[in-house]
Order: sequence, then C-alpha cells, then structure tokens
Amino acid sequence: MSDAPKPPSESSGSASESGGLPKLSPNQAKNDWPVTLALLGRIVGIGWFVGTSISLGAYCGYWFDRQFETAPVLTIVGLSLGVVTAFVGMFRLLNAIRKGR
Repeated sequence: MSDAPKPPSESSGSASESGGLPKLSPNQAKNDWPVTLALLGRIVGIGWFVGTSISLGAYCGYWFDRQFETAPVLTIVGLSLGVVTAFVGMFRLLNAIRKGR
C-alpha cells in the first residue's frame, strides 16, 4: 500500500484529478472555438465600453468647464458620471453574459 500519487499515465482522467479541467477530444476543441471567440468578443466590447464611457464623461466635463469657466468642477463631475456609467454598464453586460443572453 503505497501513498505515492499515481503518475498521469495511470490516472483515470477524471476532472478532479486533472486539475478540474476535463480532457477534450480534438473534435470537441474545434467545436468550442466559435463559442470562445464570441465570448472573447463580448469581453473586449465591455472593455471598449468602459474606456469610452470614462473618456467621454471626462471630455464632456472638460468641454463644459471651458464654456462656463468653472475648471475643474465640471471635469470632475463628468469624470465621475463616466465612471459610474462604465461600472453600471459593465455589471449589466457581465450579468447578461453569465445568464447566457
């Protein structure tokens, strides 16, 4: 009765013994590429949404500061609104991805 772990060639291949990842056949791996690319596209879209929201909010605040000569008050307000919009939108998009919509 040896307490030594089995080498990988002798293991049964279950998900718990392989670090939680099931072994996929080459056909299964090929079939998962479109799904993976779609998910990657949605995640990249979230990144663009966050960056654009923050940038647009800051720029609009800066523009209003120049128009009304209230620097830096409206820049900070615009930046804050952009950050809030970005995080609310990010959470909504991530929940939609999680629920499979």
